Amino acid sequence: MRTATTIGFSVEERDRARLDHLADTFGGGNRSAFLRAAMDVMEHLELVQRIGRLQAYGAERLVESGFTVDDIPDVVDKALDSHDATAIAQARLVVAGLSRSWRVPVRSAAEEPDKLRQAFADALAETEPKD
Repeated sequence: MRTATTIGFSVEERDRARLDHLADTFGGGNRSAFLRAAMDVMEHLELVQRIGRLQAYGAERLVESGFTVDDIPDVVDKALDSHDATAIAQARLVVAGLSRSWRVPVRSAAEEPDKLRQAFADALAETEPKD
């Protein structure tokens, strides 16, 4: 059972037709359903932007370190062979990222919990060192 509260927002009159069209297309004519779908898309976009920033940071750090992309497997192997728990965890995360084809799931508004967040949490948990 969904519990909802009404919140107000306004749109310019010139945008009303766009809103109605999008609500029809993505919310079956229901503006609330459209807003929930739009929030899912915007959360996905936010994640994509964050991943892009992380990739740029990683590429920058790689260049600063003097390594190339071709060096990554050897660096990861050395980290996995070390006794440093943090290095091992980071190496496992790199390996997980390189070896998996992550697909961002499309979720319906009724789907709980958020499978993408859960998948990410699971991936992080897999990288934690076992004592």
